Amino acid sequence: MRDGVTGEPLRQQADGRSLGERRRWETFRPQRTVLVVVRTFTSTVRALEALSVFRLDVRVEILFAFDESSAFHEGVAELLARAQVRLVPWDRVARLPVDLVITASENIRIPEVSAPIVVLPHGIGFHKFVADSDGEGRRLSGVVPAERLREHPMWMVTAHSAQRAQLAADYPEAATRCVLVGDIAFDRVRAAAGSRGRFREALGVRDGQRLVVVSSSWGPGSLLAAHGRLPARLLGALAADEYRVALVAHPNVWYWHGPHQVGLWLADAFAAGLVRLPPDRGWQAALVAADLVVGDLGSVSLYGAALGRPLLLASTEMPVAPGSPAAALATGMAVLDHDKALEPQVTAAIDRGGDDSVADVLFEGVGTADDRLRALLYRLLDLPLPPDRPPLVTVPDPAPQTDEPRSFEVLSRLAGDTVEVRRHPAAVACAAEPPPGGVRHLSVGDDEPDRRLPDNASVIVRRAAAADPAAVAADLLDGHPQARFAAVASADGCVVARRDGPPVMVEGTADPSLLATAVYTCWRAGRLDEGPAPLALRVGSRVFRIVLR
Repeated sequence: MRDGVTGEPLRQQADGRSLGERRRWETFRPQRTVLVVVRTFTSTVRALEALSVFRLDVRVEILFAFDESSAFHEGVAELLARAQVRLVPWDRVARLPVDLVITASENIRIPEVSAPIVVLPHGIGFHKFVADSDGEGRRLSGVVPAERLREHPMWMVTAHSAQRAQLAADYPEAATRCVLVGDIAFDRVRAAAGSRGRFREALGVRDGQRLVVVSSSWGPGSLLAAHGRLPARLLGALAADEYRVALVAHPNVWYWHGPHQVGLWLADAFAAGLVRLPPDRGWQAALVAADLVVGDLGSVSLYGAALGRPLLLASTEMPVAPGSPAAALATGMAVLDHDKALEPQVTAAIDRGGDDSVADVLFEGVGTADDRLRALLYRLLDLPLPPDRPPLVTVPDPAPQTDEPRSFEVLSRLAGDTVEVRRHPAAVACAAEPPPGGVRHLSVGDDEPDRRLPDNASVIVRRAAAADPAAVAADLLDGHPQARFAAVASADGCVVARRDGPPVMVEGTADPSLLATAVYTCWRAGRLDEGPAPLALRVGSRVFRIVLR
């Protein structure tokens, strides 16, 4: 493991020595030691988020231990290195004198410690069945097995009193160990509502565009397992200038299969402009920014619904626990019909809007989870609460990965003096038809990595401005004998070379590929050589004023 700042090997500073030995070297003199035990990427993120309750309190020190036994331990070491935590070797945990253990993994075997253990949730409630790492069967995610509850003084943090009632019949020992706190993650996402505009800008969402967030959990029944082509289908169905599509996939998807493999499986969606949120940052901001969530019954989808975002269930195959709040909510949610056109369903769902009363079903004490968790932890530490409340830490800005499409299938028509345009990324199949009286053509950037696309292009476009755009456009046309037009950006618009006449100068501030589309559309309508033509270029909600000369 390497230090996230210097790149040097991360020193395992807390080596299990006695408290007296450790105190010899300290600057601060904490009175209590909290050990945070992590096992998977998701549980590590949740544990790190919760530790802000100890902010500014020099009486409490935090140590970490990493159990690498999970099938989903990939990425944890790097995450801990970036957080620059003090790490205890796993084989020395039993020797470490601690006052409290915190973990967000219910399926962890903590070495013998006498301190109380608090188990934080790493999702919403107890609603999903997952494969049991200890056998061939399955278990209810989030629930600590009864035999481990008997081994330690252990408390399970819950977000709603209904979760305890849900466990009472089949998991009675777990039900008695539930402590109602609320949900820190939801409180922080909800408090970030004022950052919606900034988040949308960071995700590349322009004014007038709608953001569709595709949310997938992991394992059988998840969205990507049941409908892995859906991101590409959405990008093909929704006009690129009117919609932005983002993917939030569970960390277990990325770390089990690997980003490279996922990138191969979703290569066309990636090339078509799918916005990808990394597993450790951005899902919260994406939900705040979203106009619609298309997902399964995983926690991220439910967080989106609780925020009041409309939710279209794209997979109902996930094994959900009967009697859980998620199961109850699923019966009333709109379901995506994969056999019907996608755009009308997306538009209808956004127009219907969401229902933030979903939050009442999933969470209690909204806005108070930090205070409640803090009270619980300090009570177990036998310390009085500090006089000052810690701040409510906001969610991080998104750090998306996006490959912007360079080529488009374009549907356009000339209606009076207005050129109406809808573009769909050429990397995915376009499901739409041209409007009445309209035309379809392929517009390809000269920097397009898929070299098969230029062979079928009607228009070749160079977006970078050239000193002599007419000469460059002529060269592009010569180099692509199948194309009818070649466009190159100029200082005040673009220059379009054509095979059947002199070049066309287009004045306007739009993308050169859009200006070239106006030329192509006028040519197909027989109005290209009528002299200077002031036109309106309508693309989604944007209207540009252009002149063709």
